[in-house]
Amino acid sequence: MNKTLLAALLPLFVVGCAATPDKTALQAQGISTDGASKVAFRNVRVEGTTLKGSLKRIGRNPVHFGHLDYTVTDTSGKALQSGQTDYSGAIKQRRSPNASRFSIPLKQAWQPGLHHATLVWDDKTHQQ
Repeated sequence: MNKTLLAALLPLFVVGCAATPDKTALQAQGISTDGASKVAFRNVRVEGTTLKGSLKRIGRNPVHFGHLDYTVTDTSGKALQSGQTDYSGAIKQRRSPNASRFSIPLKQAWQPGLHHATLVWDDKTHQQ
């Protein structure tokens, strides 16, 4: 009985851990994130003219391939800035408990009501 209950609740626990708890708070700031099934965004914030945060591996296996795409738009949807950014390599290490930090310098000062940022983890290799 206990093993059946544990088997039924374990998938719910795993899904709950993979979700970013502050996703609603990020959306209020105008920031959207999508980590697909490999990574989760943590501690995403704007400090001055820099968008910072970290990527945490969801599973136990290292994440060897992938890159972070970003787009900053205004309220009308016009792209103000876009590209790919580097991150620290902690998610590539099998047993590293550390998150991989990223930092995106913004061309303009962040205005929460007027700007929107989208961060997307792409499982493909980084292409220049």
